[in-house]
Amino acid sequence: MTGFGNFLYFDKTKDFTVDRAISMWLRINYFPLLLSVFLSVPLELYYVVPLHTTGFFITMASCWVCCALERRGMPYWKSRIGGLLICTVVHILFYETPAVNSLSLFSDEYLFRFQSDKYSALVGIWSGLVWSKFKAYMQWAYNGEEERTAAKWVQRFAGSALMALWWYGFGSISDKFVYNPVHPYIFWMPVAGWLMVRNSSKYLTELHSTALEFFGRITLETYVLQFHVFMCDNVQHIPQVIPGSGPDGLWGLNFLNMLFCGSIFVSLAWWARKVTVSTQNAVVDLMKEVRKGPKELSHSESELEDVALIKAENGENGENSK
Repeated sequence: MTGFGNFLYFDKTKDFTVDRAISMWLRINYFPLLLSVFLSVPLELYYVVPLHTTGFFITMASCWVCCALERRGMPYWKSRIGGLLICTVVHILFYETPAVNSLSLFSDEYLFRFQSDKYSALVGIWSGLVWSKFKAYMQWAYNGEEERTAAKWVQRFAGSALMALWWYGFGSISDKFVYNPVHPYIFWMPVAGWLMVRNSSKYLTELHSTALEFFGRITLETYVLQFHVFMCDNVQHIPQVIPGSGPDGLWGLNFLNMLFCGSIFVSLAWWARKVTVSTQNAVVDLMKEVRKGPKELSHSESELEDVALIKAENGENGENSK
């Protein structure tokens, strides 16, 4: 989703500004960095943060190359495909060669995590590129004068086959040391399969979950806060606040304890997101004001300031002196 969403944004707006880069860096990194510094927690615990940050800047750079090729006279599709091919080659040259071992200079955890998700952003970028073609197909298949039933069922069978192929070929592997090395190359299969099935039904495509939208907005905060608020005892159990709850407690008490701890957890995550977004917006606004430089007062504004200064010196506050 990092590659997909950001590709659509940059491809549409061409907003390759410092403001955008710093704004997104703050949105992703500000809260995790605060937790890491003030709680003395290694940043490797929040490994998804550098993954998302890197994915964002990769997408931004790739889209900039695409737009640069377009400015040189290349048609839209040739420039986009050319830019993304360059991005793909760079990915391969880094991740499929000893160059990837340079990540171990930062952390062995980063080396493992980046290798596990090395093509996630790239797949998202390519998906963003073909999104317009997919929308055109959807218009053709489902929004015409008569619905094309054959296209609908072919799409459903193809999607189900992709998910089944992933499960029987890879998803059912319980040994993570066997599955993890192949994950970067096959993870797209169940995702694409599910999207094909879901988008084959007008009813399903029109469904909207307000709850999922709410939790989607605080995904980052719930991820980093879970280690400090919602999990304890080697990240295996939630805190036991209600007496009688716990591994050997009654089901009802455990359920109430989960609801209580979960409510606090979600509330803190929402508050953390609100603070992060406020900081993000404040920094961007400050950068804009700094670039404007000192504001030059017009002649009328200068006169008003002089009058206000004279009144202040005479002890007047907007009223006639007694």
